[in-house]
Amino acid sequence: MIEGTSEDMTVVDAASLRRQIIKLNRRLQLLEEENKERAKREMVMYSITVAFWLLNSWLWFRR
Repeated sequence: MIEGTSEDMTVVDAASLRRQIIKLNRRLQLLEEENKERAKREMVMYSITVAFWLLNSWLWFRR
């Protein structure tokens, strides 16, 4: 009877761990997507900033 109970607990633990792993995997995928979006935004902002400074420098040297 004790063996049956521990076996049931093992099945419950395995199912619980599986659910937790699935949740963690979903969260990790969301974080990876957010990171990709942030990297894209940063690249656009850096490009705009560099273009602004190049234009400003060019206008300043033309004076």
